[in-house]
Parts: sequence; structure tokens; C-alpha cells
Amino acid sequence: MICLKILKKISKILVIIAVIFIVLIVIFLLILKFYPPIGKLPDKEKRREYAEKTDLYYDNKFHNENDFSMITGSNQNESERTEPENRIPVQKIESIDRAGVDEMKVIWLGHSSALVQMGNKNILLDPVLNEYCAPVSFAGYNRFSDLALAPENVPDIDVLFVSHDHYDHLDYNTIKAIDSKVSNYVVPLGVDVILEGWGVDESKLHSLGWWESIDLDGINYTVVPSQHSSLRNPLHTSATLWGGIYIKNNFHSLYYTGDGGYYDVFSRVYERFGETELMLSDSAQYNDAWAQSHMTPEQAVQAAKDAHAKWLMPVHWGAFRLSTHPWDEPPKRCIKAAEEQGVSLATPEIGQTMNYDNISSFNVHWWEKYK
Repeated sequence: MICLKILKKISKILVIIAVIFIVLIVIFLLILKFYPPIGKLPDKEKRREYAEKTDLYYDNKFHNENDFSMITGSNQNESERTEPENRIPVQKIESIDRAGVDEMKVIWLGHSSALVQMGNKNILLDPVLNEYCAPVSFAGYNRFSDLALAPENVPDIDVLFVSHDHYDHLDYNTIKAIDSKVSNYVVPLGVDVILEGWGVDESKLHSLGWWESIDLDGINYTVVPSQHSSLRNPLHTSATLWGGIYIKNNFHSLYYTGDGGYYDVFSRVYERFGETELMLSDSAQYNDAWAQSHMTPEQAVQAAKDAHAKWLMPVHWGAFRLSTHPWDEPPKRCIKAAEEQGVSLATPEIGQTMNYDNISSFNVHWWEKYK
């Protein structure tokens, strides 16, 4: 009799646990479907379009050009200096004037965010003008450097490029805050679905596959392949495409790699476009555990050589700690590799306006001031 009562109590407890578990799963699925920062997924019609456009779209996801594995090894030991001891001050930007018709200027905003001024056009790359890069503030990576450009100080943007949908490159709060200032978005396939779901007008969206180009106001934009992946919804990997961008007008050229591992795409960029003036390259957040999806500093330098870039500017560092290496290791290793391989390196401060006409003067090792 006593055993029967105990079994009944245990059964009730198990039922309650099961109900709680089911409720939590339902809540989780509802969040994935309806929580705005996560974003919408391409529908059946879009997925059918992708499959018709490229052989690298199948099983409802995009694939890389080469065999690819997201996890390639064990996680490296974590440094005690993945973030600086104190928050890093930057050059604050209150307003930005347009550049001259024959000029090219770049303002690095930390991590991979940058404002490129090519001629009198403003081009914004992967803007994350936020204190964290995650769907929610309490579960993400907080910025360890000051914000150089607040959303309210963003100038009118002619083109905004998003390399892929990871949270450290595509930020909901930033897009919502600055969309009224943006005339056009150039994005890889599928990223337009996320942006349209956030209220961006469809007429402003230009989604491109790899090597596809568009001319906007005298500037040519070409989405370039990279070896990476995409993920906002943990149940749907690589639902949208990823890539870099090659930007060229009658006076200047710039290549932003986006995130990606090292392979022969950089040589093919040279074969297709010729010499590049300035290359902004993924050079940080590397780890043996994901060696195929990010470049080491040495690989970033080699990639610049492959692309025949006159100047290399390392990005993907200086704001968020996403790996285990010391926060200031990427520029140090880039400098050493660039000296050994004969590559010209530019290392502007966060928020500093770098004019390509005197790019050789932007090589101060500013990070040495901070522990």
C-alpha cells in the first residue's frame, strides 16, 4: 500500500516535470519563430529560387565551395587577456562630411563594422552599433571598447552591406535605428528576408549570389564567396548565404572579405578584378576548433598577397571577445607576418578617419597603451 502511494507521487512528479518540459519547449519554439531579433527564414518559394540559382543550395541550406566542417578540432586554451583590463576609449564621431568625388576614406568602427566613403557615397559595412552582439543583452558578448558612432549620429547611407546573418555582423537594434537613413541594402541571398521582416522596404533590398554584381550611383558592388556559414535560428543552419564584397568606382577599389577561412578565393578575386587598393580582412576570432571558418593573422596577410592588395587593414577584432586568444594578439601577429611577407598594413584607431591618399601614416600601434 505504501509502495503504491509512493509510486503515485512519483508519477505525479514525473507528469509535472514532463508538462514543464513541454511548456519550455513550446516557449522556446515560439521565441525562435516570433522574437524579432532572430529574424524570419526564407519560405518555400525563396528556397526554390536559391536551388535554381546555385548548385550549392540543397537540403534547405547553402554550402561552401569546398568540403567544410564547422568544428575542426578541440578548443584552444583560453587566454587570461581575452578582453582588456579596462574599457578602451575611441575617437567619438559626432558628424561625418561626405568625401570628395575622387577620394576614398575608411572609418573603422570596431570589430568588422566600418564606414567606407568612396567618392561622395557613404557605404556602411556590417554595422553593429550596439553594446552587445546577441539576440538578448544578458546572453551575448558585451563590447569592451567604447562605441565610436552612435546610431543617431550615423550620416545618410547610400549602401549598407551585410556579409552574413551572425549577430556580430547583423544587429536588429542597429538596423531599426538607422534604416530611415539607408537608401539601399546589398546583401547575400536570404539576408533580405530577415531585413524585410524587420520592416525594411523591399524596394531598398538587393540580394545577390556569389559573383553577382549591381551598379548603384556609379559604384559597382560584387558579392564574393567566402568559406563560412550562417546562423540566427539554432534549428536552421546556413539558411542564408554569406560572403564578402568587392567595391569599385572609376577611382578606387576596396575588398571586404567578410568572415571566412583561407582558400583560393583570394587569388580568384585578383584574376577577376585585378589589383585591389585596400583589403579589409577577417583576421581574428580564430581558433583550432573552427579553423576553416576564420583566418589567422598570418592567413589574412597571405590572403592579401593572393588578392594583390596594395594595403591590408585587419578587422574582426577590437570590440567583442568571441574566441580564446588575447584581444590584442591579431594586430601583433599581423604586423609580424606583414613584415615577413612584404605586405603593407594599415592599423587606424577605432573611430579615426583614414584617407587612402595618406594611408601610410595610419600605422600607430595604439593597442599597446592598453593591457
